[in-house]
Amino acid sequence: MELILDTNIYRNLVKDLNDDQIFELTNTVKERCKQANIKLLFPINSAMELIAHFNDQHQGERKECRNALKLLVTLSTTFSSTHIHVDFVPPLNAILERYLFSKEDTHAKMYSKVITLAQMLIGNIQAEPDDKMKGYVETVKSQIEFEKKEIRDNYEDYLKSINGGNADWTYFNDDAQKKVRQEFFKKLRNGTYSFLVAQSFIDRAHNIIGQQVLKDQQYLDKVVKFMQDFCPALLMNELLLEKIGHGVEAVKDVGDGRWNTIIDISLIFGALYNPSNSDKKLVTEEKNINSAFDTCGFKNKVMKLADLKALMEI
Repeated sequence: MELILDTNIYRNLVKDLNDDQIFELTNTVKERCKQANIKLLFPINSAMELIAHFNDQHQGERKECRNALKLLVTLSTTFSSTHIHVDFVPPLNAILERYLFSKEDTHAKMYSKVITLAQMLIGNIQAEPDDKMKGYVETVKSQIEFEKKEIRDNYEDYLKSINGGNADWTYFNDDAQKKVRQEFFKKLRNGTYSFLVAQSFIDRAHNIIGQQVLKDQQYLDKVVKFMQDFCPALLMNELLLEKIGHGVEAVKDVGDGRWNTIIDISLIFGALYNPSNSDKKLVTEEKNINSAFDTCGFKNKVMKLADLKALMEI
């Protein structure tokens, strides 16, 4: 069995624990994994989120995220006499390349740097001077914001396209747009927008590797299969679209917590991309994710914290 734990699962596991308790927890989980042939994977996105809070100004937040990062790295790292080995779960763009083109991702070096930084931050390998380490942490934080902004800007472009070039995030609140709003939600409910989003993911993969998009029958077949394979991710995306339809002005700010759904979507892709057909599960307490997996018939590919604790006997 392979498990991908989301950021909050790691934080929940270490919450209110002291160093000795975390050490005991780590040993217990590692021993249980060895006994039951369970592998805890290294999710790049979860690690990046924890790294981004490594120097958080709030002492409690900083301590919890540092402990969570230590747990993540320790449980997903194996050592030999000459090497440190990590089986990692790449972010969305890499999965798109592998899924559609069976290509190794073009961002492999960046992910390798994230893994190395995480190992440095918890003390597994020698760190660089403090000023450089702080710079690396800020770079990771900026990358997370960039990835959220990339999706946020796509939604803004959509709003501009239906509103004469103006990005009004409360557009659908206007009573004059009642019919437009009704049509928007009709398309959201019947899967039209998920079909378009699936196309955008496939187009994105083509753009990443520099391949021209040919929208023929083979392309449409890929879209349909993509929707089937990654159904929960598309349902999570619909939650963001709902905020657009309800005119939630706060989501115009990429700092709004609802954009964390982008990280969730990437983890979902990591859990569902499974060319070896292994027993792989995403561990999360997020209700919307669990609901999306259930709705799509993928309930056996997700696990809650209580299930994880029972499995690990902790």
